[in-house]
Amino acid sequence: MPENTTGRLLVASPSIRDGIFDRSVVFMLHHDDVGALGVIINQPSELNLEELLPRWHDLAFDPAVVFDGGPVEPNGFIGVARTIGEPDIEIATPIGPGDLSTVDLDADPAIAAVHVDRLRIFRGYAGWGPGQLDGELTSGGWFTVDAETTDLWSEQPATLYERVLRRQQGDLRWFANVPEDPSLN
Repeated sequence: MPENTTGRLLVASPSIRDGIFDRSVVFMLHHDDVGALGVIINQPSELNLEELLPRWHDLAFDPAVVFDGGPVEPNGFIGVARTIGEPDIEIATPIGPGDLSTVDLDADPAIAAVHVDRLRIFRGYAGWGPGQLDGELTSGGWFTVDAETTDLWSEQPATLYERVLRRQQGDLRWFANVPEDPSLN
């Protein structure tokens, strides 16, 4: 059975060639027997955060835009923050061990600011039902790699796919060089 991916990255393999997951990097927020949930961290949108969620703009990390988090609930927003100290559980819910939490975007940003060092906001999310992600991992649809602290906060998120793969060991590193359209190779 594939391992729990919470707090790790899923990097789309070349077998995922169309749609929102093509060349995507997904930061996993949750993964258990009930299902899995993550946000795509390398697809900034054209949506200005200051226009959509102006109360949260001051806490956002550059680029201060809304990211396309995935195809599930595309009208909903998820905030992911690096937190300082012990965050108020009513405002921020920890994502595994470490300093990352999801943030309740209905909360008062002034109160959250006490515990939030930086924030990214995602529209929609990537979701899998029971066993669905495990099946995709087993069939080679995704590469599971460790996340680095800087991945979620990359100021150049559009280049994250190649950069994450290049830092891997062995054959996995080679996939950073696969052309966007392999038929043109």
